Amino acid sequence: MPSGRSEEMLRQLRQCSKRVTRERELLIRVIARHDHLDAEAIHRMAQRENPHIGLATVYRTLTLLKQLNIVTSSDLGESHSHYEAIADDHVHLICTVCGRVLDVPSPSCLGKVAQDEGFTAQRVRLEVFGVCSWCTAENAVKGTRNGSDG
Repeated sequence: MPSGRSEEMLRQLRQCSKRVTRERELLIRVIARHDHLDAEAIHRMAQRENPHIGLATVYRTLTLLKQLNIVTSSDLGESHSHYEAIADDHVHLICTVCGRVLDVPSPSCLGKVAQDEGFTAQRVRLEVFGVCSWCTAENAVKGTRNGSDG
């Protein structure tokens, strides 16, 4: 059963006069449930429900959904795209150790800076690379076990 998020994405697809095929509906459900998946991960998850869905169908659908501004993509510091449903502006905090991606609200100061420069911001997209708290704690524990000061 589609979630509210996937229902909204399907509504947008219909509003653009695009057919809602079983494959598109399935892919939208996968994307709506899981942020930051690449095309191959979306394909693997969709195959659990429909083993015959092809990777080419996934790529064609992702291209269409991007063109219609239903999904967005980011490389997240990798050489391929990751997809998510378009939602409120947010910042991606990307751990360079484990690859974890955290979504946090965009700081309101970004809009203020744009406004001060006479720029009308339509969308904020920012990626911050660093080390997450879990990896920082793990490294601290490893340092203690090795007898070093950290």
